[in-house]
Amino acid sequence: MKKVIVCLLCFCGLWATAQPNGGFENWTQEFSYEVPDHWQTLNFLSLSSPSADISAFKGIGIDKHSGNYALKLKSVLINSGLFPEMLGDTLGGAFTGKINFSPFFYKFGYPYHGRPEKLQFWAKYTPVGNDTAVAAVMLRSWNGVVNDTIAAALMSIPPSPVYTLFELTLDYRNDFLPDSAIIAFYPSKDSSTARLNSTLYIDDVSFAGWVGMDEVKQKQRIVHVFPNPAKNSITFSNINITAGCISIRDIRGSMVLKETISGDKTTLDTSALTNGVYIYEVSGTKNNLLHRGRFSVTK
Repeated sequence: MKKVIVCLLCFCGLWATAQPNGGFENWTQEFSYEVPDHWQTLNFLSLSSPSADISAFKGIGIDKHSGNYALKLKSVLINSGLFPEMLGDTLGGAFTGKINFSPFFYKFGYPYHGRPEKLQFWAKYTPVGNDTAVAAVMLRSWNGVVNDTIAAALMSIPPSPVYTLFELTLDYRNDFLPDSAIIAFYPSKDSSTARLNSTLYIDDVSFAGWVGMDEVKQKQRIVHVFPNPAKNSITFSNINITAGCISIRDIRGSMVLKETISGDKTTLDTSALTNGVYIYEVSGTKNNLLHRGRFSVTK
């Protein structure tokens, strides 16, 4: 099925794929501010405090690269008290996704099923002090318990007085197709160096190129897991790798065990695990996922 999908995508010429509203031409009014369609900004933080400023605007005139608008992001004083463990007091930014306000929840990313080589975008950046802007992209796939990272890339954006083309080359971790893509831009990369009024303009965001799925060089073997259910120990054999690790997660996706392995057989101590179903993941030396399965613990 993978080969069929890849062939169809390549046949259709999927070598450059525009992010929905990657040109920031379409905006929707939300409360007292506008938001670019298919993107979310940190403007919603201004709703929790009268002293907080909005940080995302339409870029017009000389502040656009093409079309009618660009995305203008400015580092502002947040001072909202929301998410103190995640947000500093000076920040701005935008990401692909959705924020719902009643009830409140947020979802990162949008449906995407390609394997692009890189993310391209045009940007200009005027930092204050030694501030640094950042661009990030992540392709993910839901495995039923947690999101697997298929590929990712992160880069700092240097001072750029005029629009400049930037490219992030994606680092692929496995041969799977993603089901979603997260793209994010921030005018301040780190809370320790963030400065008020650092300003980042973004326009014409798109994916480009294609990274094919490597063929498995050795015949795929089924990992043998025994005893299953396990009690005080469990053995994995026929692993088909010379080095790597085995990670064990509970049904909620939390890591409970991780063991480095060598050869095609290893035994893990499960005496500290409570009764229930667990997910094992066998990874190679480059953190590429090789096998996944389930076992249970019964005592």
